[in-house]
Amino acid sequence: MTFARNVSITLATRIALILVSLVTSVIMARTLGPEGKGVFSLAVLAAGIVFIVMNLGVGPASGFMLGRKKASLEELAGNWLSLSVLIGIGALAVSLALAPVLAPRLVPSVPLWAIVIALLGVPFSMLVYNFQMLFRANNDFRSFNVIEALDPVSFFLLFVPCAVFLPGRLLRSSIEGYLASHVIAGLGAVFLMRRFTKLSFRWNGALVRETLRFGVQQNFGNLLDFLNFRFDMLLVNYFLGPVYVGYYSISVLVAEKLWYLPNILSAVLHPRVAHAGEDSDANRDTTRVSRTTVLIIGAGCLAILLVGRLLVRLLYSDRFLPAVTPLFLLLPGIFMMSLSKILTSDLTARGYPRASMWAGLVAVVSNVILNVLLIPRIAINGAALSSSVSYSLYAVVIVIYFMRVTGVRLAAIVMPKADDVRYCARIIVREMSRVGVLKRHK
Repeated sequence: MTFARNVSITLATRIALILVSLVTSVIMARTLGPEGKGVFSLAVLAAGIVFIVMNLGVGPASGFMLGRKKASLEELAGNWLSLSVLIGIGALAVSLALAPVLAPRLVPSVPLWAIVIALLGVPFSMLVYNFQMLFRANNDFRSFNVIEALDPVSFFLLFVPCAVFLPGRLLRSSIEGYLASHVIAGLGAVFLMRRFTKLSFRWNGALVRETLRFGVQQNFGNLLDFLNFRFDMLLVNYFLGPVYVGYYSISVLVAEKLWYLPNILSAVLHPRVAHAGEDSDANRDTTRVSRTTVLIIGAGCLAILLVGRLLVRLLYSDRFLPAVTPLFLLLPGIFMMSLSKILTSDLTARGYPRASMWAGLVAVVSNVILNVLLIPRIAINGAALSSSVSYSLYAVVIVIYFMRVTGVRLAAIVMPKADDVRYCARIIVREMSRVGVLKRHK
């Protein structure tokens, strides 16, 4: 498939998922309220931390291993299956053993049962993530997007009936729905992989060692990214309590919707760079995508500044108006991080996973220090401001690293051209035609 076609398919999926997640978040916020929404977010965050710490970067190594012809799809799928099950069960065992000790200290406002239920989804998250990354590396974006949709769609279908028929135990039902949706997505990923290759448990020691050498560096970078994106919620809970986590989670949710496009473009770009015959081809594709990202995300940030308050008020009610100012403060960092997502995908595909590691280290250290200083003084506005600064520092490190590796100048990365506008317009018109908004005229 062409790059534009892959973007189009992925964009259609993400538009549908934006609508699903938006409706889910609105119903959840209105039914659980700020405190219940905060407790749910913290329970899910605990499971997310375990997943990101323990997955060891197996999935992200797919592009490098397949693109450089280190192994076949069938061999990687079998080894990824074995690693996912082994690492997932090990992560679950360790986290369940530590949860009674650590949870009351790190998230004292969250019931232990909520943490335990959320943790049970970790092994299934491993399967979903590793197989999804393998489909991406194989340039199979239909399967990639099917897996992407399984979890949020399943959660929506499970959560809405609970909100209607079980309002008295909605928090527990929500977390149980979170677990069930992960189980469905994990089993669906295995089923889908079996349709494309012979899938069985495999263990190639040399392949596993090389994968982990590459993956651990990348995973450390991913861990730092995750902490950069989510550690502020733990600090908000520590200083202010779950009600403010509920407010701040809405700020983050709305702002991060802008990342859908760079996430799509970086996912499609990754295998293209990994399989590129010449560095000049990869440079051309990446700079074009980065300029497109600057153009569209800049416009998106401006739109949120204009209508963000009205959007929060209409969707989430006046109870969540404290989320508006943090939302605005997050936008500069969201813009900068959007650019870095594109360049990080390129660097990982070229075999430079340490770029995100160093950038993440700078970002996390600055984020934690600023959060500790600012949250007690200006509440969740301080968390948002800290995130914006740390995201921007991350982007600066990635841009410098990319320029040194490729020799590309800054203007080629960030200054949109007229042709980039036409490129965006072609993709948008093609996508609108596919979903029936416009009719193609021959």
